[in-house]
Amino acid sequence: MMTFFHSLMDRRPHSSLRTSTASEGRTARTTRLQRDRHGSTAASLEARRSNARLHRFLAALCAGLTVFATLQCVRAAIATQPIVVAVRNVAKGTAITREDVELREAPSDGSLSNAFHTLDDAVGLIAQVGIGAHDVLMSGMARASPVVPQGHTSIEVRLASVAGGLIPGDKVTLSSATMTDAEMQSGTPNVADMPNGTETPSGMANDMPDGGVDAQLHTICAEALLTGKPAKDAQGNTIAVFAMPPNEAAVVLRVQEYSAVIATIN
Repeated sequence: MMTFFHSLMDRRPHSSLRTSTASEGRTARTTRLQRDRHGSTAASLEARRSNARLHRFLAALCAGLTVFATLQCVRAAIATQPIVVAVRNVAKGTAITREDVELREAPSDGSLSNAFHTLDDAVGLIAQVGIGAHDVLMSGMARASPVVPQGHTSIEVRLASVAGGLIPGDKVTLSSATMTDAEMQSGTPNVADMPNGTETPSGMANDMPDGGVDAQLHTICAEALLTGKPAKDAQGNTIAVFAMPPNEAAVVLRVQEYSAVIATIN
């Protein structure tokens, strides 16, 4: 009996120890589970945040690609072309400078087929009409400064007519009102410069009723090319430079010493 009792007494502490150890194990497992659950929750939250950021980035990228594709489709559907546009007023007869024009894009249209499409095509040309700011430069509005043709010479001509409407590149007929064809060869002044009633150099008397002389225009150069804008000299005379064949240039130089020269635009 004593032995059995002692055995029971010896077993009780071990049972209590096992119970305590088991309880501590459960507590540790619970703590570990809670810690793992907390760590898993934090990791899951961070993953969701990363996924949300990735989704926003992908959505923005898709939206940008959509806009780009749409613009490309619109651009393909509406073709454009470069055109030269004036940025300020250019007076008639004035040379066009790079500061006067700029290049812009415009929808392709048949009405713009004669427009200048590069700045180099327009810069240096002479405006044939008054060009306003924002006007599209068309080929008929400006042309190149003329070059003296081969076999021609350039001379200064003193004009009696108004030269305000002349533009470099114009071709004109130069005429004299007081010289006959024969007198152009001899350099003799016409009787229009002489008192009424005098005889002509050929000996023919004046037969007009009032004793005057018929001052008809005589062509001295059929096609003179204006190479520069007319200007005034120190005496206020209008001087223009024309290109013409040498034989006609000699006649014009001789005639303008005795009579007035008139330019008529061809």
